[in-house]
Amino acid sequence: MISRRADRMIKIPRRRIERLVRLLFAEISFGVCLAATIVCAFGAEPRETEPLRVAVYDVPPYGYVDTDGSISGVSVDLWRRVAEQMEWPFKLIPVSDMESILSGLEQGRFDAAIGAITITPERLARVDFSYPAHRSGVAIAVRKETVPVFALTSYGAALSELSPLILIILTMLIAIGLAMWVIERRAHAAGQAPESSVVTMRDGLYWAVVTMTTVGYGDKTPKTTSGRVVAILWMLGSVVLVSLLSTSLVSRLTAERVENHDIAASIDLKGKKLAAVARSSGAEYLDELNLQYAKYTDLPEALDSLANGKSNAVVNSVGALQYYISKRYARVLEMPQGLLAPAYMAVALPEHSPLKKSIDRALIKITNSPEWRTLEERFFVR
Repeated sequence: MISRRADRMIKIPRRRIERLVRLLFAEISFGVCLAATIVCAFGAEPRETEPLRVAVYDVPPYGYVDTDGSISGVSVDLWRRVAEQMEWPFKLIPVSDMESILSGLEQGRFDAAIGAITITPERLARVDFSYPAHRSGVAIAVRKETVPVFALTSYGAALSELSPLILIILTMLIAIGLAMWVIERRAHAAGQAPESSVVTMRDGLYWAVVTMTTVGYGDKTPKTTSGRVVAILWMLGSVVLVSLLSTSLVSRLTAERVENHDIAASIDLKGKKLAAVARSSGAEYLDELNLQYAKYTDLPEALDSLANGKSNAVVNSVGALQYYISKRYARVLEMPQGLLAPAYMAVALPEHSPLKKSIDRALIKITNSPEWRTLEERFFVR
């Protein structure tokens, strides 16, 4: 009897313990799931009580501070559309240099960065990027040349390329002039030569030039049969040589004009006094080519150096160059058509940012709409 009662007293606590264990395990599992759900929810979307800290790279027309203190730009407008679609509160923080933006993303001072931020290998090693927000590329700005100077430069370049042909023509011109002088001088050595005869070396060279250019004054002409045979041969040969020179010159100038539609890619930057904004996409492009250049704090300062003759060219992203040249330097500076290197701009993010997936989806939807493409074109001078 005593042993049976003892067994009953032992069995009851075991059942209760098992129930308590199952209940405790269920509560722990529920708590873990709830915590994971909260973490995921707060990781994917910013909390309403803490607006996103968005750095704006202060480079028009992508992002800039207006005179009234508001922040505008094509990248700012795009971000507002993204944030509105995701229902994210945010705070815009203007930043004037790229290094502060990159270090701010690395150190967690910014949740995102927008503006003229080109995707480059150097930056990709430090931060992450969203789906491309804008088409861009590295372009070049140079001083404008006046029409006469440009024409002389073009002709000079063309003539330098045709110098072998020109040298051949000059050599033949001198040789024919000397031959005519020798032939005519011997024939008239014994007697009095007419005034129109070729009796001196100067007369021979003069006659050769007049004949080659088809002017034909007739004040100096060969009188001997041998001289006239040489004259006929030179007339035919000079027509061929002059035609060859003319067509080569015209084709070279025409080809140069056609190449001007994409001349930027063919510009040789070596030996030029180059300028670029420090840490910009233009500076990184020149660093990759191991080219020396003067570093400036912002793009207007670099363009001032070009306008003042301190540099020969400024290398920077195409959109910013277009904006500043059209607004401030249209009379003195220009951009050769084409790009040195194509590129894209995007939203810069800290590495492994939980915002990236949502931003990518919003950007794909917004940037592919006809409405956005029309709006974006208003910020740039075409």
